[in-house]
Amino acid sequence: MQKFNNTSEIEPLKDILGQERAVAAMELGLKINNPAYNIYVAGNSGTGKSTYTMKVLDEYAKTKSQHKDWCYVYNFDNQRSPIVISVDRGIGKLFKEDIDEMIDRLFDEIREAFDSEEYEVNKNSLLEQYELQKEELVKEIKDYGEEKGFKLKSSKVGMVFVPLDDNFEDEISSEEFFKIKKELEGVAIKVVYQIREIEEKIRTIIEEIEEEVGRVVIDPHIRELKEKYEGQDKIIEYLDNIRDDILKNLELFYLEDEELRDYFSKDSFLKYSVNLFVDNQDNDYAPIIVETNPSPSQLFGKVEYDYNNGNIKTDFTKIFAGSLQKANGGYLVLYAQQLLSYPMSWELLKKAIQSQKISIDTKVSIEPEDIPFDVKIILIGSNYIYDTLYKYDEEFSKYFKVFVDFDNEMDRNENTEDGIARFISFQCNKNNFKHFTYDAVEDIIKQSTKIVGNKKKLSTDFNKLLEIVTEANMFAEIENRQFVQIEDVQRAVLEKRNRLNKIENKLDEFFDNNTIMIDTEGSRVGVINGLSVYSMGEYCFGRPSRISVTTSMGNKGIINIEREVKMSGPIHSKGVLILQGYLTENFAQEYPLSMNAFICFEQNYGGIDGDSATLAELCALLSSLSGVPIKQNIAVTGSINQKGDIQVVGGITEKIEGFYNICKKRGFENKIYGVILPKDNMDNLILSREIEESIEKGNFNIYPINSIEEATEILMNKMFEDIKIMVKNKLDIYNQSKELKKD
Repeated sequence: MQKFNNTSEIEPLKDILGQERAVAAMELGLKINNPAYNIYVAGNSGTGKSTYTMKVLDEYAKTKSQHKDWCYVYNFDNQRSPIVISVDRGIGKLFKEDIDEMIDRLFDEIREAFDSEEYEVNKNSLLEQYELQKEELVKEIKDYGEEKGFKLKSSKVGMVFVPLDDNFEDEISSEEFFKIKKELEGVAIKVVYQIREIEEKIRTIIEEIEEEVGRVVIDPHIRELKEKYEGQDKIIEYLDNIRDDILKNLELFYLEDEELRDYFSKDSFLKYSVNLFVDNQDNDYAPIIVETNPSPSQLFGKVEYDYNNGNIKTDFTKIFAGSLQKANGGYLVLYAQQLLSYPMSWELLKKAIQSQKISIDTKVSIEPEDIPFDVKIILIGSNYIYDTLYKYDEEFSKYFKVFVDFDNEMDRNENTEDGIARFISFQCNKNNFKHFTYDAVEDIIKQSTKIVGNKKKLSTDFNKLLEIVTEANMFAEIENRQFVQIEDVQRAVLEKRNRLNKIENKLDEFFDNNTIMIDTEGSRVGVINGLSVYSMGEYCFGRPSRISVTTSMGNKGIINIEREVKMSGPIHSKGVLILQGYLTENFAQEYPLSMNAFICFEQNYGGIDGDSATLAELCALLSSLSGVPIKQNIAVTGSINQKGDIQVVGGITEKIEGFYNICKKRGFENKIYGVILPKDNMDNLILSREIEESIEKGNFNIYPINSIEEATEILMNKMFEDIKIMVKNKLDIYNQSKELKKD
């Protein structure tokens, strides 16, 4: 790391650190314009995957501006299927306003046209002309009836003829009377039909006049909008349909106010509205939508409805956009765990990607037209969910071809150390923290290596580093320092440990009062101190565990007591079987392996798993068979294979710290303690300054080894070949006793 006094002197970090592979994959996924190349972003929490995703999307969104506004309008041919119209960004609102303004103007202008004196004069003149024709026809039939001695009267059933003289019927024969009356009725019927033809003609002509008046008023508005939206075929067709429908329903526009209110209650004018479904006028760049509640309605849109007297009623103005429609032409960010909690959403999303259409499942009486699918999906989740989907959902790999995998560690070098320093500088500027001294940054880098458990690596869990930065800043403020010092960082780490170590302290009490028995002095046959790691949420700590082995004559082989009582996990059980393999190769080449060996983790009540105790178990087993005692001041951790090679284990730092804390409480005066561990684990060993000082003073030792031979020599003060001979002699005795028993 380059030298500086404090982090105010260095350039803050602006880019993501230590994720080169993930960055390259994300760049590829965003550059490929293919509906199958959606992106799955995986990684542990705190690695910055969500922050980076949003940052890179912001950059790419600025290079795209193909997103549009979307509107739903009334379908005059089929009202159950609203029509979707796309227009350039920002035009949707203008289109809606243009239609609303046109309808408002038509209200006034149509009513004004039909209330004009010219229209009334022409209409009344026409009505008078045809009224005279009707009167002439009525006069002719009336005069003809009077010539025949009948007068014309109006009744509820129409026109009827009655005699002028009450004695007229007596003066002529009945036959002649009815003949005349029938003739007059026939003439009257003809006149009625003629009058109806005249009325129908009047009505038709009036409708033509009204339509002509309507066209004179409407056409200029329609023509103006057609010119404005030239090239938009769907809008042109929609305007033509509006024109035709208004001409058919002109009376709606010039009714009196009271009558108009009645029609409004029937939503007669909704069909002349525009539902601005997606409005992007304020989005200069491609939309980026983050959906944290991806239910089907939130994701794909919905249609609301009114419930009245048991009936469901809705219309195209009640269609609302979901995240997919809002993200069309841009990017939609989803979180895998949340999405999969809605199985229907997941299935519908795959269907939309496949069909390249966004459908709205309304479950009501209307079926809106689908919108073309033009969205890049970014799914953020864990590696576990990715593996599960890849394995069990055959469609997943078809539609999410880009895997962006965030690592939880990065190589430790000058560039990455500088990167962490710049990250701290960025957070100080962003959050108005005090800046950190060089030594304080160095200690945070050490904590970073401890998080990942490797001296040659740094953690990419920047959330955990930010916690240390935040809390160290607080302690610096309490101490009224100008800059955050190394003491503040160490106090932040210690205080967090104190918040989480309740169980650790309880266990320490059991060790202190010997409730849990651990010897750290002397030597014992078949007893060894193994090392275990306890995990309590985010907090891990190590403590020693006594492992004991007893052996006897028999033929049961190695008996794992934990497995016999179902307290052993599969990996631990495998480790014990590996011991059997090691013994078989080394001590059963001439005779079958005849013995009983009982291996037990003493005072274990919660089960055990893992193979990191196999080295300790083998040492205890060899001790029991050879009779050579094991030093109790040295604890052991390490995995072993069937050939006796020592293999790396996890949690090495916590294990050593756990044994060190027990030894520390029992005192270092005239005593030397130590831990045997795999040599290949040395890169994973990140000890506190206190333990390092204790090692320098000679109070505590670390013994890195590669083989079982080295371990037994340290623990038993004997050459392995000598121990091996002792073990072989004991096994020979067992075999001889077995043969004698047979005889």
